[in-house]
Amino acid sequence: MAVRRIGQILIDLGFISDEQRDMLLEEQQQQPGELLGKIAEEMGLITDDQLAQALAEQMGMQVIALGDLTLPADVLAKVTETMAQLYRVIPVRFEDNRLTVATCDPQNLSIQDELRTFLGYDIEMVVATEREIKATLGRFYASESESVEKIVQQLEDDEELKQAAELLNKEGAFDLTSAEALADSAPVRKLLNMVLLLAIKD
Repeated sequence: MAVRRIGQILIDLGFISDEQRDMLLEEQQQQPGELLGKIAEEMGLITDDQLAQALAEQMGMQVIALGDLTLPADVLAKVTETMAQLYRVIPVRFEDNRLTVATCDPQNLSIQDELRTFLGYDIEMVVATEREIKATLGRFYASESESVEKIVQQLEDDEELKQAAELLNKEGAFDLTSAEALADSAPVRKLLNMVLLLAIKD
Protein backbone atom coordinates (compact mmCIF):
# COMPACT_ATOMS: atom_id res chain seq x y z
CA MET A 1 0.00 0.00 0.00
CA ALA A 2 1.47 3.35 -1.07
CA VAL A 3 2.15 5.93 1.62
CA ARG A 4 -0.01 9.03 1.19
CA ARG A 5 1.89 12.23 0.51
CA ILE A 6 2.07 14.61 3.45
CA GLY A 7 0.80 17.53 1.35
CA GLN A 8 -2.42 15.70 0.54
CA ILE A 9 -2.85 14.67 4.16
CA LEU A 10 -2.52 18.29 5.27
CA ILE A 11 -5.26 19.17 2.77
CA ASP A 12 -7.49 16.29 3.86
CA LEU A 13 -7.15 17.34 7.50
CA GLY A 14 -8.15 20.88 6.57
CA PHE A 15 -4.83 22.40 7.60
CA ILE A 16 -3.87 23.89 4.20
CA SER A 17 -5.50 24.57 0.84
CA ASP A 18 -4.65 23.12 -2.56
CA GLU A 19 -3.02 26.43 -3.49
CA GLN A 20 -0.88 26.39 -0.36
CA ARG A 21 0.19 22.82 -1.11
CA ASP A 22 1.30 23.89 -4.59
CA MET A 23 3.20 26.82 -3.09
CA LEU A 24 4.91 24.47 -0.65
CA LEU A 25 5.94 22.13 -3.46
CA GLU A 26 7.52 25.07 -5.28
CA GLU A 27 9.33 26.12 -2.11
CA GLN A 28 10.54 22.56 -1.58
CA GLN A 29 12.23 22.73 -4.99
CA GLN A 30 14.35 25.54 -3.58
CA GLN A 31 15.21 23.55 -0.46
CA PRO A 32 16.41 20.11 -1.62
CA GLY A 33 16.12 17.49 1.10
CA GLU A 34 13.81 19.56 3.29
CA LEU A 35 10.54 17.87 4.25
CA LEU A 36 7.38 19.54 2.97
CA GLY A 37 5.68 19.37 6.36
CA LYS A 38 8.61 21.09 8.02
CA ILE A 39 8.57 23.83 5.39
CA ALA A 40 4.85 24.34 6.05
CA GLU A 41 5.54 24.73 9.76
CA GLU A 42 8.45 27.12 9.21
CA MET A 43 6.27 29.25 6.91
CA GLY A 44 3.59 29.44 9.60
CA LEU A 45 0.97 27.57 7.58
CA ILE A 46 0.60 24.86 10.22
CA THR A 47 1.52 24.38 13.88
CA ASP A 48 3.90 21.75 15.18
CA ASP A 49 0.92 19.91 16.68
CA GLN A 50 -0.75 19.81 13.27
CA LEU A 51 2.46 18.54 11.68
CA ALA A 52 2.68 15.75 14.26
CA GLN A 53 -0.95 14.83 13.58
CA ALA A 54 -0.34 14.71 9.83
CA LEU A 55 2.83 12.62 10.19
CA ALA A 56 1.02 10.18 12.49
CA GLU A 57 -1.80 9.92 9.93
CA GLN A 58 0.72 9.27 7.16
CA MET A 59 2.62 6.56 9.05
CA GLY A 60 -0.35 4.93 10.80
CA MET A 61 0.91 5.85 14.26
CA GLN A 62 -0.59 7.47 17.33
CA VAL A 63 0.15 11.00 18.55
CA ILE A 64 1.36 11.41 22.12
CA ALA A 65 1.55 14.54 24.29
CA LEU A 66 4.78 14.17 26.24
CA GLY A 67 4.10 17.11 28.51
CA ASP A 68 1.18 15.25 30.07
CA LEU A 69 3.16 12.11 30.89
CA THR A 70 4.99 10.93 33.96
CA LEU A 71 7.82 8.77 32.66
CA PRO A 72 8.99 6.00 35.04
CA ALA A 73 12.73 5.89 35.70
CA ASP A 74 12.93 2.20 34.74
CA VAL A 75 11.43 2.97 31.32
CA LEU A 76 13.75 5.93 30.72
CA ALA A 77 16.68 3.70 31.63
CA LYS A 78 15.89 1.43 28.68
CA VAL A 79 17.46 4.04 26.37
CA THR A 80 20.75 5.72 27.24
CA GLU A 81 21.02 9.48 26.90
CA THR A 82 23.52 9.03 24.09
CA MET A 83 21.01 7.03 22.09
CA ALA A 84 18.05 9.24 23.00
CA GLN A 85 19.89 12.37 21.88
CA LEU A 86 21.24 10.76 18.71
CA TYR A 87 17.91 9.39 17.53
CA ARG A 88 15.78 12.10 19.18
CA VAL A 89 13.48 9.58 20.85
CA ILE A 90 11.84 9.32 24.26
CA PRO A 91 10.96 5.92 25.79
CA VAL A 92 7.44 6.19 27.17
CA ARG A 93 6.23 2.66 27.92
CA PHE A 94 7.60 -0.87 28.32
CA GLU A 95 5.43 -3.97 28.43
CA ASP A 96 5.94 -7.61 27.37
CA ASN A 97 9.35 -6.89 25.81
CA ARG A 98 7.81 -4.08 23.72
CA LEU A 99 9.29 -0.61 24.14
CA THR A 100 7.19 2.32 22.96
CA VAL A 101 9.23 5.36 21.97
CA ALA A 102 8.13 8.82 20.87
CA THR A 103 9.75 10.35 17.80
CA CYS A 104 9.36 13.59 15.87
CA ASP A 105 10.71 11.92 12.72
CA PRO A 106 8.40 8.95 12.01
CA GLN A 107 9.26 9.02 8.30
CA ASN A 108 12.77 7.82 9.17
CA LEU A 109 12.01 4.10 9.27
CA SER A 110 15.61 3.17 10.09
CA ILE A 111 15.14 4.50 13.63
CA GLN A 112 12.81 1.65 14.55
CA ASP A 113 15.06 -1.00 12.99
CA GLU A 114 18.23 0.32 14.61
CA LEU A 115 16.66 0.66 18.05
CA ARG A 116 15.38 -2.90 17.78
CA THR A 117 18.88 -4.10 16.89
CA PHE A 118 20.63 -2.12 19.63
CA LEU A 119 18.15 -2.74 22.44
CA GLY A 120 16.80 -6.20 21.66
CA TYR A 121 13.17 -5.18 22.21
CA ASP A 122 10.17 -4.96 19.93
CA ILE A 123 9.86 -1.26 19.14
CA GLU A 124 6.58 0.62 18.76
CA MET A 125 6.77 4.20 17.49
CA VAL A 126 4.45 7.06 18.42
CA VAL A 127 4.64 10.66 17.23
CA ALA A 128 5.37 13.78 19.28
CA THR A 129 6.29 17.30 18.27
CA GLU A 130 9.95 18.23 17.90
CA ARG A 131 9.39 20.88 20.57
CA GLU A 132 8.18 18.29 23.09
CA ILE A 133 10.97 15.85 22.21
CA LYS A 134 13.60 18.52 22.86
CA ALA A 135 11.93 19.67 26.08
CA THR A 136 11.61 16.12 27.40
CA LEU A 137 15.23 15.29 26.55
CA GLY A 138 16.24 18.35 28.53
CA ARG A 139 13.92 17.55 31.42
CA PHE A 140 14.88 13.92 31.95
CA TYR A 141 18.40 13.61 30.58
CA ALA A 142 20.07 17.04 30.87
CA SER A 143 21.38 16.46 34.40
CA GLU A 144 24.02 14.09 33.04
CA SER A 145 24.83 15.41 29.60
CA GLU A 146 26.72 12.88 27.53
CA SER A 147 28.16 15.09 24.82
CA VAL A 148 31.57 14.08 23.52
CA GLU A 149 33.07 17.18 25.15
CA LYS A 150 31.55 16.30 28.52
CA ILE A 151 32.78 12.71 28.39
CA VAL A 152 36.28 13.75 27.34
CA GLN A 153 36.34 16.12 30.31
CA GLN A 154 35.28 13.26 32.58
CA LEU A 155 38.13 11.17 31.20
CA GLU A 156 40.61 13.99 31.82
CA ASP A 157 39.38 14.36 35.41
CA ASP A 158 39.34 10.62 36.18
CA GLU A 159 41.99 10.01 38.86
CA GLU A 160 42.28 6.28 38.13
CA LEU A 161 43.01 6.99 34.49
CA LYS A 162 45.62 9.57 35.49
CA GLN A 163 47.32 7.10 37.82
CA ALA A 164 47.30 4.37 35.17
CA ALA A 165 48.81 6.76 32.61
CA GLU A 166 51.53 7.79 35.06
CA LEU A 167 52.33 4.15 35.80
CA LEU A 168 52.49 3.36 32.10
CA ASN A 169 54.89 6.25 31.53
CA LYS A 170 57.15 5.10 34.36
CA GLU A 171 57.15 1.34 33.86
CA GLY A 172 55.93 0.86 30.30
CA ALA A 173 53.07 -1.42 31.43
CA PHE A 174 50.39 -1.73 34.06
CA ASP A 175 48.37 -4.47 35.66
CA LEU A 176 45.84 -6.16 33.36
CA THR A 177 43.23 -6.27 36.11
CA SER A 178 43.48 -2.51 36.48
CA ALA A 179 43.20 -2.09 32.73
CA GLU A 180 40.02 -4.16 32.63
CA ALA A 181 38.54 -2.13 35.47
CA LEU A 182 39.36 1.11 33.71
CA ALA A 183 37.81 -0.12 30.48
CA ASP A 184 34.61 -0.77 32.40
CA SER A 185 34.55 2.69 33.98
CA ALA A 186 31.52 4.86 33.21
CA PRO A 187 33.32 7.56 31.17
CA VAL A 188 35.09 5.00 29.00
CA ARG A 189 31.92 3.01 28.38
CA LYS A 190 29.98 6.17 27.53
CA LEU A 191 32.62 7.32 25.06
CA LEU A 192 32.83 3.92 23.37
CA ASN A 193 29.04 3.76 23.18
CA MET A 194 28.82 7.20 21.59
CA VAL A 195 31.63 6.49 19.10
CA LEU A 196 29.96 3.23 18.07
CA LEU A 197 26.57 4.86 17.56
CA LEU A 198 28.00 7.78 15.60
CA ALA A 199 30.00 5.41 13.39
CA ILE A 200 26.91 3.35 12.60
CA LYS A 201 24.81 6.45 11.91
CA ASP A 202 27.49 7.78 9.52
